[in-house]
Amino acid sequence: MRDCVVLISIDAAVTRTVARRLRAEHICCRIEPAGTPAAAIRQTDVRGVIVAAESTGVASTLPELKDYLESGVPMLCLGDAALTLCELCGGKLSDLPLPGSVEEVQFDHGHILFSDVEDGERYLRACRYMTALPEQATPAAYTADGMLGFRLHQRDVWGLALQLERNDPGSTQLLLNFCSHVCFCTMWWNNEAFIERARAAITMAAGGGEALCSLSGGVDSGVCALLGHMALGSRLHCIFIDTGLLRKGEAAQVMDFYSTRAGLDLRRVDASAEFMAALEGVTDAAEKERIVFRLLQQVLKRETAAHQNVRLLIQGTNYTDVIRGSVYPLQAHAEDIAIIEPVRELFKDEVRNIGEDLGMTPAMLLRQPFPGSGLSGRIMGEVTPEKLNILREADAIFTYEITENNQHKRLWQYFAALSDATDAEGYMVTLRAVQTVDGAGGMAARLPNDLLERVTLEILRRCPQVRRVLFDLTPSKNYTPVETL
Repeated sequence: MRDCVVLISIDAAVTRTVARRLRAEHICCRIEPAGTPAAAIRQTDVRGVIVAAESTGVASTLPELKDYLESGVPMLCLGDAALTLCELCGGKLSDLPLPGSVEEVQFDHGHILFSDVEDGERYLRACRYMTALPEQATPAAYTADGMLGFRLHQRDVWGLALQLERNDPGSTQLLLNFCSHVCFCTMWWNNEAFIERARAAITMAAGGGEALCSLSGGVDSGVCALLGHMALGSRLHCIFIDTGLLRKGEAAQVMDFYSTRAGLDLRRVDASAEFMAALEGVTDAAEKERIVFRLLQQVLKRETAAHQNVRLLIQGTNYTDVIRGSVYPLQAHAEDIAIIEPVRELFKDEVRNIGEDLGMTPAMLLRQPFPGSGLSGRIMGEVTPEKLNILREADAIFTYEITENNQHKRLWQYFAALSDATDAEGYMVTLRAVQTVDGAGGMAARLPNDLLERVTLEILRRCPQVRRVLFDLTPSKNYTPVETL
């Protein structure tokens, strides 16, 4: 294994920011959720620990922090995690957090952690000072009104009760100083190194046996399949389960690239009749999802049993899936079969970068996010062959106009949904296009009116069963409105 730092994730947004900065500087960081046992970081390749939290002025809940301290590796606690560290080591905090403000922050430039990190104005989202430091600790960051950070000398541990600003070069320099000059990490991380490490891990996990990868057509499973092919060659068997709930032309597109161009051992399993029978009469969206994933597991189990030498299942889980928690994780159906998730620690954009280096086409790399339940999740009410055909056509029309007008480059997601019209016979198509920063929340995109008019007229022309076409302006459920003057 190569050297790395462990990033304990207290807040997903902060974790994302820190991880991307470190990897951009070629520092390998392994992300672990809060509550990860200290034993997980007591490994020879781990050079340090970063505990990253937001800044609210309220100490974070970190039950394993004491054990992290006793592990002996250097540690940097940021934001509210620094408040927790202060109290754990016997220090004291001011009574209440003060409202956020911009303050003049000074650092202890006597230590290399703050080398080339300039003093100056920093935005403090919430300010809670350290009124008494732990024993054998010295101030490391402070304002004119109080201390914001300290260093435990004997343990090479820092606590900084401020959140690193997104566009502040000094914040990146501080992280780089910690990893390079305190933890002595080498700058080895890049796409090529990741690919080689993933290939080696797959080879080791498979042993002398074979592996199976369920290829959905998405970028995550696609990258995992290509990595598996590099590692195992003909010992990797890929299956593409055609549920009958795919978008127009999608099955042929997947087979053409991965089988014909990439040369994978890929078999298309036509299970559409099985899925349609199970979904008959089902109208609840959550129940549709449960049915689809249950059947996917059953098909995967059958395919695994058909390959007697399979010892490994390869799954395309990325770090966003880890944060959200997979409701229907992949399961091994025999004790001697292991599961490996090669891109588990990567974010979606990082997975795409790896895919580009592996030779994936833009059509494969930029495939629209798609619910695990397929088009059944975008049909309000019962799923029928007629509804699926209408939705496929409407979605294809919308996708064509979006891409032809270069709107897709700024959109996170765009698709059509279908429901029964309420005022007359016929169906209603709802168009949805979203812009977002990180996929966690977003606003409806402002598409040109002439584009929407063309889409509407073409849907009505080619889908005579459709009565109405609407454009959804509702913000996503995770969107936080901002007060305006």
